[in-house]
Amino acid sequence: MAVAFVLWCGLTLGQVAETKPAAETKPVVAAAPEAAAQAAEQLKAKVAALVRQLDSDEIAKRDAAEKELIALGPEVIPQLPGITQRTPGEVRIRLGRVRNALSKVEVELATRPSQVTLSGEMPVSKAFAEITRQTGNKLVDYRERFNQEVSDPTIKVELDKVPFWQALDTVLDAAKLTLYNFDEDQAALAYTSRGSDAPPRMGRASYGGLFRLEPSRIEATRDLKASMMHGVKLTADVAWEPRVRPIVLEVPLAEISAKDEKGNAIGIDQTEGTLEVPVEGTNAAVEIELPLTAPARSVQSVASIKGKITAVVLGKVETFEFTDVDKIEQAKSAELERGGVTVVVESCRRNGDIYDVSMRVRFDRAANALESHRGWIYNNECYMLDSKLTRIENAGLEANLLANNEVGLSYKFDIGDNVKPTGYRFVYRTPAAIIKIPVDFELKGIDLP
Repeated sequence: MAVAFVLWCGLTLGQVAETKPAAETKPVVAAAPEAAAQAAEQLKAKVAALVRQLDSDEIAKRDAAEKELIALGPEVIPQLPGITQRTPGEVRIRLGRVRNALSKVEVELATRPSQVTLSGEMPVSKAFAEITRQTGNKLVDYRERFNQEVSDPTIKVELDKVPFWQALDTVLDAAKLTLYNFDEDQAALAYTSRGSDAPPRMGRASYGGLFRLEPSRIEATRDLKASMMHGVKLTADVAWEPRVRPIVLEVPLAEISAKDEKGNAIGIDQTEGTLEVPVEGTNAAVEIELPLTAPARSVQSVASIKGKITAVVLGKVETFEFTDVDKIEQAKSAELERGGVTVVVESCRRNGDIYDVSMRVRFDRAANALESHRGWIYNNECYMLDSKLTRIENAGLEANLLANNEVGLSYKFDIGDNVKPTGYRFVYRTPAAIIKIPVDFELKGIDLP
């Protein structure tokens, strides 16, 4: 999944409603796509000229081109050429610096919590639509799936640049809705009706940037055969803005502390060292179980539990396109570098009825994403385009190399018997940035069973 974000222009819903009727704005709407296309072409031409200038004979011109490319911002990243074995050394170094600088800005923007501005009375469906438009976070209605009444109540909210999770909780509470955290079908947040005995969402959660934590269950256990084997397990729901894609959450137990209602410490069972909670598929939430030592029976609540989570998140998806597969077959290998990732096609050859493309993917900074939780990389998009640009999906893959920052894969394609891949292209898409995001949390007022 690519990291997407939407910048909100500052208009409230009331201001949007005051715009001119559609009939008066038709000429402007019609001209907008043409103007946008023209601006895109101008940017593409400017980037191409600046990239050529990176190889100028004059160092002052090379420096100026590098600075100007960085000043253009992250939107030029897709226009930057991939680094190949034929890229001149000076251009390779400078392009690398430009990409690194722009990627840092892009990561900072993408991992910053979204903000929401809503004002006035509106149907809750309109509020959800605006939240999605402003943040890029998709919301889906699951009430019909649970045989619940599907209504569209009018709510009144006043939110001015409020972080996403606080804004969403405000809207959900106003409409007496809640989230269903166990949807695996899509990268979205599913909402349902709130039970009559369910408490409001506001005031129960800990907000940490892109993430929201809420205690959901607490259990005390005692082993009757071993007097020392008893403890308390606190389960918390961890959700995140679905525009980002974590692959694992790491919880160092040594950094967790808890206190009872009198301010006395409650012990943390640190035997596991660090909890690693994998994120499966496109889920937008997981459960974490925090192990506590059993306090004295006189203790009534966990007044506070603090800690830190490190989320390993996949960043922007880069596209690696290798043209003329038949020439790669003869040359034995081809290589492209983009955004801190190097993709090497080692061989293209027919193997019986199947055409086999063997490749390696190497990450400059893998951030533990290829060690114990590498399932995501097997789901990366990979296909071929024939000479007419018809897409041919891969028929399967095999892993032949597993290292800390590198994976070797062999993709299988059925291109037809005795067909030569003349003019064919091999396309591979993978997240380039693998980011570690620290999330501080504090949960309060949890009654013991």
